[in-house]
Amino acid sequence: MSAPMTSIYWDITDRCNARCAYCWAARDLRGCAGRELSTSSVIAGLRHLRAAGAASVVFLGGEPTLREDLAQITGIAQRMGLPVGIATNGLRLTERLRRALLEQTSLAINISLDSIHAEENDALRGSGYHDVCMRHLRSLLAERSATGSRVRVTIQMTLTQVNLARLRSSLESFLDLGVDSVVVDRMKALSWHPEAVRAAAPRPRDWIRAAGELARLAAGLRDPLRLRLNYGLVRLKAALAERCGYPVELQRTCPGGLEIAVVDFAGNLHPCRLAPLRPPAGYEIAPVNIRSPEAGDFLQHPYFTGFFNFAHTAAVYEGLTLCRDCPHYLVC
Repeated sequence: MSAPMTSIYWDITDRCNARCAYCWAARDLRGCAGRELSTSSVIAGLRHLRAAGAASVVFLGGEPTLREDLAQITGIAQRMGLPVGIATNGLRLTERLRRALLEQTSLAINISLDSIHAEENDALRGSGYHDVCMRHLRSLLAERSATGSRVRVTIQMTLTQVNLARLRSSLESFLDLGVDSVVVDRMKALSWHPEAVRAAAPRPRDWIRAAGELARLAAGLRDPLRLRLNYGLVRLKAALAERCGYPVELQRTCPGGLEIAVVDFAGNLHPCRLAPLRPPAGYEIAPVNIRSPEAGDFLQHPYFTGFFNFAHTAAVYEGLTLCRDCPHYLVC
């Protein structure tokens, strides 16, 4: 368990200016306003992450652009040698913030947008979302081109029944805008979703068909990995590689462990996002806080090593939804 991680997902604020119907964060944020660390605590935490061997950090939320100190934090992280990603809805990518972010180097901005067609995107993300996000996205890309900035821009799409029929149209249009890549995820129907929202989740045959459509479109690109698939079991991705020539890299390690960890709103480090949300019976939740002295050694902390020892040796492994929901379950 001593290998360095490649990425840390950090929920840097619980505030959000969107109300996307299917978002897990929106459900978890109810009644929890105001949970975020101070600037100094975040910077201290970044030092711990760097000392622990983390190679990059991705800031999420809530909506990270609601923090006035976001550009300051991302800049400091990069000066420490930590490449940074920001997952944003794009609604607050104002000119001032864009200018500050475009001056940075090792930065990737992921913008959540489900369709090039406003009525499809706004059906689940809220009225007016599409137009504001697209305006800021176009400005960001134009300013990046004008300044020669090396900031990477990615569209993060969530596949639903609403945007499924015109998926190819959206993918082609997003690429034509000049983004570096488009990542397609899929919506999952969760127990807390209202019935109307659950109905928007694509059925297995639909998301499998969509994966094939993405792979065929990608095969015609000079760089096929401008279109990336962020869902599907290993067997599906292997089939895409075999039938469509899609260059899927089959990961062999758990994304909750040596490759990814999560920092929650309170600064607690977890080996997997699902661990505190759905703890398996018999396993104690005992996170390390990013502000604590031992945070720099969290890879060796019993909470991390204990989690993986439990998950890989428990007799009830087959029944662990914690792991069975993971896209890498079959090769874990």
